[in-house]
Amino acid sequence: MPRPSQFPPSPADLLKRRKASVRDRLQLKLAAQKALPFLVLLALIIGICAGVVIVAFRQLSEGPTIFYLPQLEDFEALPPLWRFLLPLTGALILGLLFQWSAPSGRPTGVVHVLDRLHNHQGKMPMKNALLQFFSGSLALLSGQSIGREGPAVHLGAASGSWVAQRLRLPHNSGRTMLGCGVAAAIAASFNTPLAGVIFAMEVVMMEYTVAGFLPVIIAAVCGSVATRLAFGHHVAFNVAPIQMESLGELPILFVTALILGALASLFVVSQRHLSPLQQRHSPLLRFAVVGLVTGTIAVYVPEILGTGYDTLELAILGQLGLATLAVIVVAKLAATALATGLGIPGGVIGPSLVLGACVGGGAGHVANHWLGIGSPGLYAMVGMAAMMGALLNAPLAALLAILELTYNANVLFPAMMTIVVATLTSRQLFATEGIYQESLRALGKSGTPSWRAQMLSRVGVTSVMERAIAVAPQKLDPAQAESLIEQQPAWLLVGGGQVPQLLRTADLANFLQRPRDTSATAEEREPGRDPEEKIDLLRLPGERLELAPLSWRATLLEAQQQLESSGAGALYVGRDYDQGNPGVLDSDVAGIILPQHIESYYRQ
Repeated sequence: MPRPSQFPPSPADLLKRRKASVRDRLQLKLAAQKALPFLVLLALIIGICAGVVIVAFRQLSEGPTIFYLPQLEDFEALPPLWRFLLPLTGALILGLLFQWSAPSGRPTGVVHVLDRLHNHQGKMPMKNALLQFFSGSLALLSGQSIGREGPAVHLGAASGSWVAQRLRLPHNSGRTMLGCGVAAAIAASFNTPLAGVIFAMEVVMMEYTVAGFLPVIIAAVCGSVATRLAFGHHVAFNVAPIQMESLGELPILFVTALILGALASLFVVSQRHLSPLQQRHSPLLRFAVVGLVTGTIAVYVPEILGTGYDTLELAILGQLGLATLAVIVVAKLAATALATGLGIPGGVIGPSLVLGACVGGGAGHVANHWLGIGSPGLYAMVGMAAMMGALLNAPLAALLAILELTYNANVLFPAMMTIVVATLTSRQLFATEGIYQESLRALGKSGTPSWRAQMLSRVGVTSVMERAIAVAPQKLDPAQAESLIEQQPAWLLVGGGQVPQLLRTADLANFLQRPRDTSATAEEREPGRDPEEKIDLLRLPGERLELAPLSWRATLLEAQQQLESSGAGALYVGRDYDQGNPGVLDSDVAGIILPQHIESYYRQ
């Protein structure tokens, strides 16, 4: 009776092999960023997932306010005692929630997303996302001085990462999927699909490529569709189509931009000093301080509570006086800097828009009173763009966000100048970078990757690895060696030792061509031959490289890091090496990565 291995493969086995072959080809294309239609399809799925998650988050963070607020964001209507107790109680509950969570599950927000993207191949832990979902909602419900885009970006990125991990995509494609989730989340949170795309590319992924743009665009569209189905299609800030009346207003806008650049730098510097405290003190203590300070300020300046979009709209409409605007700026800056610096799970984009609108609105009042020109509404919108651009170091994202939030194209011309001046003031005059990069650095984590790291992280190892290889035992007889050479591999992967090694097939061929001296003694015998006529591949003359394992999902950047950390001369790649098992080789090795593969790629 024949052995099972002698039976012809069944139809089910053939179908399984065919599916595996299709999967292998698709994953190879994804590693080389060639499967653009498939990436777009995945982006469509991620956009829908992220959109649904953000809609649920908004419902949870806004719906319960009907029980204690006359209308959304109207914290000013609460009595003073409520304005004090609400943020304090919310902060204490948040502190207990974070205190009970494992330290590894506490990081949240955009800074956490950037850390996972640049330092952990875009793998977002789901426990952090769950904490962000509920804690972000509680922070907004309790009136903390934060924005909702921080939790939204985290949840969107987690949606993209979850899909990538479930499908076991190569890490370079996983980065793109994370960017798709971010774009969809921003689009769903603010109904600003274009700003979502630019934010994802400019702030998170930090690159502009066609292969990255198209999936991100379709994901943002899906996110915007989700929020329009849930909340309807309406402009965030409905203002009249006001415009700049005279070029004589440009000097006033210039001075306003200088002030906003300095204000953004002050905000960033506060994060430099406050963010390290997150690693030194317990969440309960930190959040209690935030709640106490926020509640105390809110007794006198209730406009700081929540995202503050109602205050922002009043500033655009010119319904707040100069003194009121100045007080709000000081109070909002202090409360938000303290909250975000000490780790309250929220964002900074919303508060930056409020600060910019108040400073701009105040400049509009001054221009109108002294010069008889200018509209506080236009100055407020321009201030929003300048503050956001300078704080995030994302001028294009800020410009498009204001355009989509107001649907007023007249703001583009003055906003372009003020964004540039404010950003240059923050970067050059005060030597501060974007708030996310500064916060990462303050927490002791690497921030913006180099251009070389960015380039290498876009490509998977399976697209450039050497495939002309063969796995060989340490010892083999001459007939086996001849059979190996006939397969014409460029390299032989030799197991059997403590560390697998790499040998050129040409060295084995040269060894076989040498005449053997049968009269030689054991001491005189040529290295690589033993008394039983076996060839020892780990002893014969030739260049050998020590090998280290590498996951087939890795990028070229990970390959470079593995070469540097392991000290190996080359890496072997295979599907079963996600964990790596040095010293064990089998026929499932897919290829090898040599240092010259990496060097030749980025020099192309």
